Amino acid sequence: MAAEAITGKNGCREKLAINLLMKASSAFKSIPMTPEELELEEEELEVIKKQKRFEWHCRFGMRSKIRMLETEFNTFRGLKPVKIFITGPPASGKTYYAEKLARYYNIPRVQVKELVDEVFRLSEIEEEAAGEDKLTNDCREKISEIKANMEEAINEKRADMEEPEDGWPDIVIENKDIRVSSDLLNEVLKLKLGENDCRNRGYILDSFPRLYKGAQRAFLMKPPKKNEEDEEEEEEEELEEGQEPSFDKHIKNDAVFPGSIIVLEGADDNLIQRVRELPEDRITGTHYNEADMRRRIKDYRVANNSQVAEPAVQDFFQEQGVKFFRENMMTRARDALNSFKIYIERVSFLFHAF
Repeated sequence: MAAEAITGKNGCREKLAINLLMKASSAFKSIPMTPEELELEEEELEVIKKQKRFEWHCRFGMRSKIRMLETEFNTFRGLKPVKIFITGPPASGKTYYAEKLARYYNIPRVQVKELVDEVFRLSEIEEEAAGEDKLTNDCREKISEIKANMEEAINEKRADMEEPEDGWPDIVIENKDIRVSSDLLNEVLKLKLGENDCRNRGYILDSFPRLYKGAQRAFLMKPPKKNEEDEEEEEEEELEEGQEPSFDKHIKNDAVFPGSIIVLEGADDNLIQRVRELPEDRITGTHYNEADMRRRIKDYRVANNSQVAEPAVQDFFQEQGVKFFRENMMTRARDALNSFKIYIERVSFLFHAF
């Protein structure tokens, strides 16, 4: 039957409709009390009433509890999101394995470039359109500030130089010239991990966040409080400029926390040799040259292996009780991938693999 036959003016939509008269159950209206209970002191009586009161599951409707229902749906049907974090020194194979695992489990691969692009996208939204959205406004204000500082530095440099006959060209600062702060990237990461595809299917994080503090921002949260409509709300912490947030009373955000941590390992000489063997078209315009590689490897070692530096991102996951899987970069790729899959699927059967 054509849709118009049902929904049209002379269709049978009204004939098929059911007019229900709903009446609230007495369980919602009053709390039955015995004569003995009614004689109790007011405080004791309130305790009894609380125990007998009807326990709502979605008191203000499904919309206000959609996250809870989403979790229940996945749990009841055994749909376990595959959430993976992969890290390691540069050129150890992180991106290669991240792409392979993302394709195998049909999950999004989240990488720094994607987060950077999102920061720039948000920064271009006009103030009026952004409204009171804090992240969008932060991105616009901070990127504008960075551009203004870069323009000022260029003008100061020009002041010490002789101006060309045809004048200085206009200053054009492209996005690729801007270094986005880790704070903005961490906030965008939280937004990304909260999207439906990451919450329900899972994700693989390709070597980000890189630092302990970034992992705290991304994967910890304040214990939620319930508002008047029985909705859980995460309390926003008001910070002064330059003040670091405290995570002392924060808890693990199970909805986005990765269950599998893969750490790739390799000696410095092997990492540099791998880059030397890359074809020229893969190296041109990238950090894959020997000087940059040595700098990046050193930065990684300081951040992750130093005994005197701040705690590393790996320390964060160890503190949260996650069991790591470590693999040497020289392991044959096929064997490494099979080992990764066994480790990732160690908890329960995962439907995403098919």
